[in-house]
Amino acid sequence: MSERTPSSEHPSSRALLICNGEQPSRSLARRLARHSDVIVAADGGANGARKLGVTPDLIIGDLDSITPETRRHFSSARVIRVARQDNTDMEKALDRIISESLAREVTIIGATGRRLDHTLGNLVVLSHYMRRLRVVACGDGWHAFPVRSGENIHATVGTTVSLIPLSDCQGVTLKGLQYPLRGVPLKAGSIAVSNVVKRSPFIISFRRGKMLAVVLQEFLPR
Repeated sequence: MSERTPSSEHPSSRALLICNGEQPSRSLARRLARHSDVIVAADGGANGARKLGVTPDLIIGDLDSITPETRRHFSSARVIRVARQDNTDMEKALDRIISESLAREVTIIGATGRRLDHTLGNLVVLSHYMRRLRVVACGDGWHAFPVRSGENIHATVGTTVSLIPLSDCQGVTLKGLQYPLRGVPLKAGSIAVSNVVKRSPFIISFRRGKMLAVVLQEFLPR
């Protein structure tokens, strides 16, 4: 079971969101659960939570993937069915986290896996939420997040960092990485993979655009 102390009086600071993709190791999932104030499962993510030994406070989605056995196992969890089909269960969960002010930061597991379309869709959509939430998707040995220009990013020196421009980015400057940039454009689809952390924290700055960073290091909640 996870260990946490949710508060009903004040918004929680961090949520763990478990989606219905490939799950990380039990050790990573449980460590993230211990650092979370509320745990949310997106539909079939509840099946993964059950296997990981993590108990969700909320299960939400169109509920077409959660098994009857999992529903019974988590009978004490709050369950919300959202019938709309024009967004994913991960988006339904993130929307509910925002609407109920459940958290300011969201760590997501199970967002990637064998379904390449789901993996790409889930990672791209993270940037839609960055104005309201700090979101990071993670698994064993990696984490990915939409970049906030100018912020310090912590990683061990020598760690591989790849940048995925989601739109045309203007004035990109990289500091603390082996291959620096200074005020250059990176178009959507540009190849900016396999940079290396030379100094931590490192900084990614740009004037305009959206960018995803992939850091090949396990996520450590701060």
